[in-house]
Amino acid sequence: MSNQRQISSRLSLLAVVWSLSVFGSTDQIRAQDAVPELTRMVAELPDDASVLDLPQGTYLIGSTWTIPRAGITIRGAGIGKTVLVRSEGFRGFVVNMNGEGSTITSLTIDGNCPGPGQKTGPELALHGPKDIADGVEVKNFCHIGIAVFASECRVTRCVITGVGNPLIPSVGIWHDAGKQPTDSVITIDHNVVKDNGINGIYCTGGKITVTENQLYGNHCQTSPHGGGQMDIGNAFTTNTDAIITDNRVMNGGGMRAGGIELGGGKFFVARNTIRNHGIGGTGIAHNATGTMIDNIISNSGRNTAHANRAGLVVAAGATGFKIIGNRIFDDQPVKTQTWGILIGRGCDQFEVRNNDVRGNVNGRGLLDQSNARNRILAGNLPLEANR
Repeated sequence: MSNQRQISSRLSLLAVVWSLSVFGSTDQIRAQDAVPELTRMVAELPDDASVLDLPQGTYLIGSTWTIPRAGITIRGAGIGKTVLVRSEGFRGFVVNMNGEGSTITSLTIDGNCPGPGQKTGPELALHGPKDIADGVEVKNFCHIGIAVFASECRVTRCVITGVGNPLIPSVGIWHDAGKQPTDSVITIDHNVVKDNGINGIYCTGGKITVTENQLYGNHCQTSPHGGGQMDIGNAFTTNTDAIITDNRVMNGGGMRAGGIELGGGKFFVARNTIRNHGIGGTGIAHNATGTMIDNIISNSGRNTAHANRAGLVVAAGATGFKIIGNRIFDDQPVKTQTWGILIGRGCDQFEVRNNDVRGNVNGRGLLDQSNARNRILAGNLPLEANR
């Protein structure tokens, strides 16, 4: 029997054993750890082989499965068919992709969340440059679904589902370069991210592309006072250069949830649909600049205790931004979105034109508190929005 066939046969047997163990006693589950065998399988792959196929079954993970080999693909039999489950009592990373240009695909990672106050490591970590998570389901986790540490990584076609508990501060997809300058490149596209305690996507630092994702029910926690289903950039830095396009950000998970929040960098935000949030649909924060164009934002401000209650809120310290051709309205039977656009004090050098802000609680649709000398308000509907 060839080396590759031997590996496949052993993995099939391993999958059967662990599938059976899931239905056994708790002690039996705790006693199993598939990682030593999985690690050996990767090490035994021939030099000319680049794919490790994981057969259908459930694999208990009781220690971090680190995959250091470059250019390898870890491929399951499909979401819900090949399942890696965090073993009870294990708190570390579940899978750590550590080799450059490797891919993990077509499987499920179950975080087996132990409950509130029990922090674990990320379920899947991309530590190698150019690593890819493609078509992976991550669910039932307490901390981070997919963590991106390296540059030129991509998270695509994944389904990332938190437990929907406001006491569990989970984040679906996470990347944080800190406050230092960075040239990292991150792509997050075509994912479904839902039911996380904090953010669906948190990404700051470097060149970031976030496109054609669907976010639902994130930021279900009741504190701190705010936060977006998607938070891009950090208001205390300027090291983020982001393109955010064609996403659907719907139905914030709690009354303190916003849709998209931007800060600390340059942003191009276009053709997103942002609907049904407790506070603002989109927030442009301190140190943010860039362009928002052709977005649809509706039904914000359902948290009546929040002061702003606007579809698009521009906070103090944002400068040099353009808001063009957006449609911002409230079509609820009882409207809660007081303003389409609210521009706060301390903003300057901005352009707001050709936006349709009809249909909000206040008929003017736009409130400019900036007192800025360098501003353009033109072509907005209704005409009062141009004052």
